[in-house]
Amino acid sequence: MRWPPIIFDVALTVLVWAAVLTALRQRRARMVATSSPEAVRGRRLHEAAAVSATIGVTSFFAWFITASTGPRWLHILSVPAALAFIAAGAIVAGYAGWVGGP
Repeated sequence: MRWPPIIFDVALTVLVWAAVLTALRQRRARMVATSSPEAVRGRRLHEAAAVSATIGVTSFFAWFITASTGPRWLHILSVPAALAFIAAGAIVAGYAGWVGGP
């Protein structure tokens, strides 16, 4: 079992989640109280896109971790899940930019 790379992958995943959630929290704090409905909708869609892409990256890290250890079914399902979540995040982010702007 290769523990040090697994620890590195898990630590990297935790750092990515912390960075994304911190950025979303700071962005929400900067939002003015009298924002237009389009801006609020765009912010919510951007948040959903960021979370979806982060889930995709987490699935990609799960693919790395389960390459040598872990269940085979998780290794097989990790890459399609990663691609689907990252693609969904990109589509939702594009729609959010079209609807309400950044």
